[in-house]
Amino acid sequence: MPYALIRQAILQRRSLSAEYEGLQRRFSPHALGRNRAGSPAVVVFQYAGAAPAGLPLAGDWACFQLDGLRNLTVNDDVWLAGPIAGRPSGWLESIDVSV
Repeated sequence: MPYALIRQAILQRRSLSAEYEGLQRRFSPHALGRNRAGSPAVVVFQYAGAAPAGLPLAGDWACFQLDGLRNLTVNDDVWLAGPIAGRPSGWLESIDVSV
């Protein structure tokens, strides 16, 4: 279910909320696929919530493994593109869908 929800959110440019690593996150998903270990993962621009090392006021890029996401829901926040210059590459070995 999380895979289909994230895939649809990418196609529709919708933002999501979830708990990851015990922290509440608000993010805009950008790319969905598999990481180097073969696990489903999503590259996101996190714009609110918490992060282990703290979240900059302007937000930051992150990669979440789908099996670690809890209470995943679509929220009404504006989808954010994030800075192109900082967009990570190489976090996903294969990509199913991206913006």
